[in-house]
Amino acid sequence: MMKIIRNFVTEYNDMTMQHWRNWAALVYLFICLCDFFVGPLWWNLLMWDSCAPVIAEGKICDASRWTPLTLQGGAMFHIAFGAILGATSWNKHKEKLNDNGDKSNT
Repeated sequence: MMKIIRNFVTEYNDMTMQHWRNWAALVYLFICLCDFFVGPLWWNLLMWDSCAPVIAEGKICDASRWTPLTLQGGAMFHIAFGAILGATSWNKHKEKLNDNGDKSNT
């Protein structure tokens, strides 16, 4: 049983070492999709339901607008992810040429 677990952990570590750039890009894409598409859509649907009774009374609904969470703080989140993904992809061809890229040490 321990040998099976050890093999699984070794294979998982090898896969993570080889494909971490791809996973980082997918995580960034998922965060951006949630922050710029899913979040505003969900927020507007919630505000529409909460403003319907107020508008029915003839009043003005003072609902706030969605502000992307990743743009707060001067968009440092996007700058940091851009630096990580950009710098690693910039040097990827050098790693392939020198054959010293993402390989596990085991």
